[in-house]
Amino acid sequence: MLSVEEIIDFFKLENSHAKKELGQNFLINSKTCKSIVDLLDIQQSDSVLEIGPGLGALTGYIIGQTSRFTVVEYDQKFVNFLSKNYEGQNIEIVKNNIIKYKDFTFNKVIGNLPYYISSDIIESICLNYVNLEKGVFMVQKECYDRFTSSSGKDYNALNVLLLYMYEIKPCLNVSKVNFFPTPKVDSLVFEITKKPAKSLDFAKILYKTSKICFSNRRKTLLNNLSSVVRDKNKTQELLEEAKLSPTSRAEELSIDQFVLLTETLISNKIF
Repeated sequence: MLSVEEIIDFFKLENSHAKKELGQNFLINSKTCKSIVDLLDIQQSDSVLEIGPGLGALTGYIIGQTSRFTVVEYDQKFVNFLSKNYEGQNIEIVKNNIIKYKDFTFNKVIGNLPYYISSDIIESICLNYVNLEKGVFMVQKECYDRFTSSSGKDYNALNVLLLYMYEIKPCLNVSKVNFFPTPKVDSLVFEITKKPAKSLDFAKILYKTSKICFSNRRKTLLNNLSSVVRDKNKTQELLEEAKLSPTSRAEELSIDQFVLLTETLISNKIF
């Protein structure tokens, strides 16, 4: 991995600078990098994807551990650096926006997720990566708190989807002093592990149901769901079948209640 001086020299040669608005803060603590990679528990048979490797702080600890390793990086200058630095090694370097990248075959994913797009990345992983067994991600701590909320103002459809599909565990606090340039806040590394026997097809409908219920947080379940069912009396019957009060709001429902509501909508051929 690069030192602070090497990172500065890299940007000087590129006549550029780290873009904080894009989450370009680079890890400079090798012990932390190795600890993050170790959490992924990589086996030789794994297919591993790294999101946004930047200057390869984590990349160097992954190469050689697995038969298939792909990194997806959007910034061309980092793609050029990685291509030169890891030339001839067992790594596929792809220039793309991770949200637009359509290879969903990986069973393990790792990455330092930029704040501004972290929710979109987690959504894409939950809805598309059918083979995913484990993911290890670094985010700002407040972002992790948002992802794992199961009540209140931060509770939303993405939380329902994520908490239904995966076991989530905080693993490592990473102080801002471990980055260059130094960000304003500390980060947190967490892991997600796929729960057994969870259907991705059902999860997609669960997410759709949850989004409808959260579409207007101030409205009741009856009002939000009626926009899809198109019949308030029928909507009330469906809610009663799911053992839910029509006057409840989405943020009051547990994950299990969202699951029961989704099953009810499916059995009544609403979806």
